[in-house]
Amino acid sequence: MKIKRLKNGLAFFNNSDNFGIGLLISGFIFLIIILLAQDGDNYKSIFVYMFIGLIICCIGAVIWIRTNITRHYKSRLQQKADEHFNSIIAEKDSNIEELTKSNAFLSKIVHRDNHLMSSLQYSLEELCNCNDKQKESKIITELLTLAKERNKLVQKEQAENKVLASTGNSVIDGALLNMYIKASAHEINFDLIANTDINYLINHFLSQTELETLLCDHIKDAVIAVESTGKRNGNILTSVSSVDGIYEISVSDNGIEFETDTLQKLGTERVTTHKESGGNGIGFMTTFDTLKNSKASLIITEYEPDKPFTKTVTFRFDGQGNFIIRSYRCKILKEKIIREDILITYN
Repeated sequence: MKIKRLKNGLAFFNNSDNFGIGLLISGFIFLIIILLAQDGDNYKSIFVYMFIGLIICCIGAVIWIRTNITRHYKSRLQQKADEHFNSIIAEKDSNIEELTKSNAFLSKIVHRDNHLMSSLQYSLEELCNCNDKQKESKIITELLTLAKERNKLVQKEQAENKVLASTGNSVIDGALLNMYIKASAHEINFDLIANTDINYLINHFLSQTELETLLCDHIKDAVIAVESTGKRNGNILTSVSSVDGIYEISVSDNGIEFETDTLQKLGTERVTTHKESGGNGIGFMTTFDTLKNSKASLIITEYEPDKPFTKTVTFRFDGQGNFIIRSYRCKILKEKIIREDILITYN
């Protein structure tokens, strides 16, 4: 036979898992037959036959060992693949469970709010057409009661369903829950990490109203920034933490970056790049007043495009009152932003 044909023939036999052990056993049987059949005179022929038998045994052993190693390797790969896919399936099942729970929660809120909106619309129409001061006062009281009852119901739903982590303050929890509902309405995933009790901030640095305004303003900005990208995989992460005794609040999103002109004017005048989406520039002006009163630092961190988030706005209650920008585009920002009160560094 030609070598090529012989090679293809061996490759065909090698597909069988038992070929190697069969060849090995055949070689041993061949050797035993040669030893039993020897007549003691023709040593040269016996040596040749034994050599052939040994070669057969060696080839069989090599094929058998290689087959077992390959089988073991494939088995390990299959096991790892199964573990990987099982973990993916478990993660997907967990996500589906969370989404189902979240959707059920949001459905209840939306269903109830639809009825509330009808009542609200009717009351507002009555208020606009009312000329009686006493009746006006009664309608306003009813509206305030309606809003208060809604907040209580939302907080009750939050406590029962555990949609978001608790900050330790029911009013702030309610405000964050409203932001969660707002983000969900724009198909944006909103999450909260609360590693510390936020009441310490309220008691030592700023009022509850100031904190609520600070959080809602910047989460709203994050929603607008994510919505402006036109993507369907929006993410916002709010974090309340304490590092080495210093309290921080961070809002991260994967929306569009700050424009350099916005950063240049930030805190000095009202500026917004999303007027058509509801931005009015008041948020950051209010933020700077709050940070000034509490001597807190503002840190804006910008990440490279391949990162999960585009930027993070952090409020650090460190008593320093600094304004820091950490960005991968540090060189560009230094060329275009001319302000002595901003420290620009590489991220």
